[in-house]
Amino acid sequence: MAPLIDEEETTLVQQILDQLAQTPYACSTLTKLSGGTANFLYRGALLKPLPGDTATTVVIKRSTDYVAINRDFPLDVTRCIFEESMLHGLDGFTQTINTPSGTSVVAAPRCYLFDRDTHTQVHQDFPSTIDLTTILQSANVDQILPGSSGRSVGYALGSWLRFFHNWTSEPAQAALRERVGPNKGMRQLKCLITYDSFIEILERHPETIEGHKETLKAVQSAMKYEFERPPTEGEEIRGLIHGDFWAGNVLLPDSPWYDSQSSNQEPNKLFIIDWENAQFGHRAVDIGGILADLYERKHFKNVSTSIPIMQGFMEGYGPLSEELAFGTAIHAGVHLICWYYRRNRNAPLPYPLPIVLAALTLGRDFILKGWAKDKKWFESSVLAPLFTDAKQAR
Repeated sequence: MAPLIDEEETTLVQQILDQLAQTPYACSTLTKLSGGTANFLYRGALLKPLPGDTATTVVIKRSTDYVAINRDFPLDVTRCIFEESMLHGLDGFTQTINTPSGTSVVAAPRCYLFDRDTHTQVHQDFPSTIDLTTILQSANVDQILPGSSGRSVGYALGSWLRFFHNWTSEPAQAALRERVGPNKGMRQLKCLITYDSFIEILERHPETIEGHKETLKAVQSAMKYEFERPPTEGEEIRGLIHGDFWAGNVLLPDSPWYDSQSSNQEPNKLFIIDWENAQFGHRAVDIGGILADLYERKHFKNVSTSIPIMQGFMEGYGPLSEELAFGTAIHAGVHLICWYYRRNRNAPLPYPLPIVLAALTLGRDFILKGWAKDKKWFESSVLAPLFTDAKQAR
């Protein structure tokens, strides 16, 4: 891996400051933000508050044709064009959700500025927030998400995602689908890091694939086709998706969640960020991706709060067709297996081998049982709520 050296990044920061100097988003300083690997991401301290707004900071995202933490990994820079289109489409798209613990508001950031020549975006900042992954892995997770609030967070996320999937399929969003759907570069990347990789990972531990390779190859072939098929209209299980829907792209206030709300309390707030992977695709990619991501926190780090969030998410998203439920299980399995590559591959395994093998085996079983449409098996699994109300696929 070859990131920019300090001098190169200092030069990049100065270029951004100079570029914004004659705009309403001129900044005194840029502070590098943690999280994310693809782009150079900074919080900018504005020289003047935005007109008609009290915001004193913005988020600045500079995209390049390589991964920010590894210049040797090429990445389609047009991803930022699709993100800008998606964020403009989402401008004002705020959903108020009544969860078991009160009202929640879910929103995406506004895109204030996009320079296509330098691939620089200026986004709305959400200060005093923290991503859900960091919360789950923190020592004070029970203070930030007390009582039943984990289930309510999941319910809000599931309800919002269902609403988003349905909204992007409405006739009024035809132009948005036309602009964002053909995000070919990120569709190819998503396929590369999931269905192109999961069998290769299992082969590193032959005991997880022995006797199943032929079936897994069939699954791989069928699901890879989902990333190649052209966008179409009027399908229940396909449409515009976020494309990278995981806990790291969900921001919550860094204060305790209101587990029960009175009339004088502000609604709980959640923000969905990082839209450069928005694309036409199978909705199982969004649903299965976040379920597997949450389960990883439980499996590898024993974060018990992950389970009620998963349960609340499935309840909030609501009933699935059997086709979508089984597709979700398959993608959850692939995502769980591909944890293996979402780490430094040159480093030793970060967990004992039996724990790693258990994750790979469970992911494999999600795939095999989803492919076989074994509803009975899933009814005793962590994904059981997907199948409680699953209706016969049409």
